[in-house]
Amino acid sequence: MIRLFIALPLPDEVERKLAGIIDMLKSEDGNVKWVSSQNIHLTAKFLGDTDENLVTKISGEIDRIASTFAPIDCAIDTLGGFPNLRRPRVIWAGISGDTETAVKIAKQIDLAMRKLRFEKEKRPFKAHLTLGRVRQGSRLDRLADFMEQYRLDPIPLRLDRLTLFKSTLTPKGAIYDRLHEAVLGKERLSG
Repeated sequence: MIRLFIALPLPDEVERKLAGIIDMLKSEDGNVKWVSSQNIHLTAKFLGDTDENLVTKISGEIDRIASTFAPIDCAIDTLGGFPNLRRPRVIWAGISGDTETAVKIAKQIDLAMRKLRFEKEKRPFKAHLTLGRVRQGSRLDRLADFMEQYRLDPIPLRLDRLTLFKSTLTPKGAIYDRLHEAVLGKERLSG
């Protein structure tokens, strides 16, 4: 079994800008497990522990779905927390612009994966990038105050591919390996 998820990865320059934002947020509170910037992506579907024999079928569905959608032009323009900034479990960066296409892609992936016997998504898709996870029982008043005052200059973002990632959990954090990638609007990129 391998742990898998499907996501829209970020361009390197966007990862670098998010790394700077995370460094700035780290200085406001240390009780958050921050995500490494190269591990930030827009998750379309978490598959979890998966039989390796399904990778080819999953990749075929990714190719099919990616070929029907054009790249998504949007921007990262807000910071927030789930469920809210005063009692967050997750610190996130919000995306605006053509998020409706991302929602449609996530729905198509969910439908395709259900045919492969993966569970239906329980929550509606919300376009966001997880920057950090708050350690249990933490109050982050200083960080919340900072984030409420901070104005993020919009970061242009073009999402142009769907990727099947393998996630290996280690004591130092997750390691993500790209198993398959398909460019939006094009035929198969690699396998």
